[in-house]
Amino acid sequence: MTNQVRTPAGPADPRNVHRVDPGQAVIDDDGLRVADEHVLTPGGWKHRSLVHEVPQGMRVEHHRGRLRLVDDKGQHTIDCGPEPLHPPGRPLQPRASVESLRMRADLLSRAAGRNKKVVPALGEGWITYASWTNDTGTPVSRFSTTWTVPPAPRTDHGQTVFLFNGIQNSTMIYQPVLQWGPSAAGGGSKWSVASWYADGSTGQSFHSTLVDVNVGDVLTGVMVRGRKRGNGYNYGCSFTGIPNTNLPVFNIQELTWCNETLEVYGAQSESDYPDVAMTALRNIELRCGSTAPDFLWTVNNAVTDIGQHCVIVNEKVTGAGEVDLWYRPSSWWLSGFGSVAAGASQDWWFSFGGTGDAGPQLIQAEPVEPSGQLTTIANAESLDSNGHLTYHATVRNDGPTAVHFQWRGGGR
Repeated sequence: MTNQVRTPAGPADPRNVHRVDPGQAVIDDDGLRVADEHVLTPGGWKHRSLVHEVPQGMRVEHHRGRLRLVDDKGQHTIDCGPEPLHPPGRPLQPRASVESLRMRADLLSRAAGRNKKVVPALGEGWITYASWTNDTGTPVSRFSTTWTVPPAPRTDHGQTVFLFNGIQNSTMIYQPVLQWGPSAAGGGSKWSVASWYADGSTGQSFHSTLVDVNVGDVLTGVMVRGRKRGNGYNYGCSFTGIPNTNLPVFNIQELTWCNETLEVYGAQSESDYPDVAMTALRNIELRCGSTAPDFLWTVNNAVTDIGQHCVIVNEKVTGAGEVDLWYRPSSWWLSGFGSVAAGASQDWWFSFGGTGDAGPQLIQAEPVEPSGQLTTIANAESLDSNGHLTYHATVRNDGPTAVHFQWRGGGR
């Protein structure tokens, strides 16, 4: 019989008594195992059993409340489980990624100990994005965006960066995704691409094969609508010219909420972001049927802890649109669009809550449409008693037709 030792809980086998030195901690392996069973997707964290790679030649199909993989001939199917529907009227993201972060933090906190909270150094989830909800009555038929693979981050702390144009409904998001770092699809300290059809933390997610790309590669992510099937819709998603990135989905709810997005997880410092000021998501083309809708993007700067923000550079979506996603501060914090009738003038004021000559100004009134001519005919600055700057400018259209123009404001 093994000699017993005395502990505050009573006699114990000495082989079961362990010294804990300063700086060390006791962690429940079961808790860590539960946390490790969750993997990262562009829809947030979820259990690995809910993530499915879709081989080329197969599609994702909604059938009687369940999601399944079906081959091109419709002869071979793999059931992937139910599709939990979320209440209509609210887009899935970024709400679902926030919920998954809470779930992940709770799992890690319980694994590390009840009194220890796991707090990321920088904000996570959807960082900054531009969005538009299609309320035209005609489904989106094409949504494409071009961007260049940015330089790698200067530091690697296991972070994951997602860049994409996406379109979603209340239950799923469809997206051609560029990623740095690991995800449920694979990856690591490199840039890779895959197409995704993803739910939040409680539902299924599907992805194409992850394909490596290089810094400086020019990517075009495209989503197109196919023929309507009963009450459902068919769509295709891929990166132009990159094999094995196609991910078709059949018989699903209409996708209505379009976005251009920067999504990040696990960043510990500013240097964990791409080593460049911003990425321009350009050549944006968005069509409803055969028509390019006339709309304004809504800017959402959800996380700004190191100056991240979104700037609309060109509102048009006929192949020339541009949304710039900034990883760091810039001089361009404000931008927008206006129209001036032929022979008319408009007055613009910009107020800045800071002090001194560092506030917004009318940097330019650049015609977006080719017709007409704009002239800034007057401008003035004033400081109130608190030193707050106001800038005033008058813009005149000397052309024969109305002109749609862009203004930009920022610090000098």
